[in-house]
Amino acid sequence: MKKITLLAAVFVLGLLFVSCEKEGQYTPKNKIDRISFSQGITYQVYANDVWTDIASSNTSKYVSEIWNWDGKMLKSITHYNDKGELMYTENYEYDGKRLVSVSWGTAGRYTISYDKGKISTIDGYNGTEKMITYVFSHENGKVTKIAVTDYDAKKAATNPLPINIFRFFIPNANIRSLKEMMASIQSNSDTKEIESYDINFEWTGNNISKMTMLKGAFTTTANYTYDNKTNPFYSLFDISEYSYLQIMSKNNVTRMVAENSNNVHEERDYIYTYEKDIPTMQTCSYKMADGEHARYSISDIYTYEYKK
Repeated sequence: MKKITLLAAVFVLGLLFVSCEKEGQYTPKNKIDRISFSQGITYQVYANDVWTDIASSNTSKYVSEIWNWDGKMLKSITHYNDKGELMYTENYEYDGKRLVSVSWGTAGRYTISYDKGKISTIDGYNGTEKMITYVFSHENGKVTKIAVTDYDAKKAATNPLPINIFRFFIPNANIRSLKEMMASIQSNSDTKEIESYDINFEWTGNNISKMTMLKGAFTTTANYTYDNKTNPFYSLFDISEYSYLQIMSKNNVTRMVAENSNNVHEERDYIYTYEKDIPTMQTCSYKMADGEHARYSISDIYTYEYKK
């Protein structure tokens, strides 16, 4: 299960960064007002060459995010749980029109630096302690590599930075997968105090078509396909990684196929409902193994509402 979880987290980081004309600025024509979430899970077992449904559960639709704007600028996003309770607020700070910081309360924050108009580094802090650094390489106006240094992987697993920022570096960020990865790192006795790895990107037009993560002898590769419709998150944190930084592709991802050097394979499919070329709903379908002969079949549904 640990190998599956790690792969899932890596592909979630897959579409980390998309380059735009004005990095650090997010002024979409259609401004998101709120995002709702629901989920369906079916437990299946494999016997006699057939997958059979055994049990199912559902999370009813609830408002998970409310986006707060000051004119054309996104100022904060408030997050709620499925009981309608406030969880936390992420705040955005700008230098002029350029995003320079994302923070959660008084402890967690990311600071974003630029070099000649291009994002150069993102540093993550827990209080005054630097926890992680992302260093960006560019070619022909696009991010081609991110070098990541986790200064204390074990500590980060115990006291993680707010990770929701990654959803913008990735398509439809699946934050739960990243949390699961951090938990697996914590329980891995081989985890080093300082972890370093590289994420490389290949582009087709304005979309990332392939992501490769290299960490020692371990490799994970994810390939993406897209539709031709507008991605409402495009250029958010335009710090040309997930996301979740705003490094999202210009169009909406429709399929992800990932595989790692341990021969772990994973696929995700994305279906959208549109109004005037803008998505109002996204359904992400995927399967997660639970041993050799059992799995979870999962559908995550995101509903987007826009400012009038």
